[in-house]
Amino acid sequence: MMKSLADIIKSKARLSPMMKGVLAAGAIGIVNDFILSTWGEEGEKLARAVYIKNTTLYIACLSSIMAQEIKMREEELKKIVNTRCGTDTIRKVRYLS
Repeated sequence: MMKSLADIIKSKARLSPMMKGVLAAGAIGIVNDFILSTWGEEGEKLARAVYIKNTTLYIACLSSIMAQEIKMREEELKKIVNTRCGTDTIRKVRYLS
């Protein structure tokens, strides 16, 4: 069975370092939007997605309570990000204080 040219390009693009960077930037935006929509402006002041390295998302939290709140919804957050990005972008979440 032959693959279409579009399928071949998509599979190669996912492996490129540039595409990984683009996906990571998009995922960080999705996480920050999730924080804003879930906890509002106060949540946005207390927590922010910083970077992704090796499928681990790092979130900077100014409050341990906010970190616990995000931890309680971590599975939902990972599911939303991975669904919207179309790949397994996030597997773990770490909290920076």
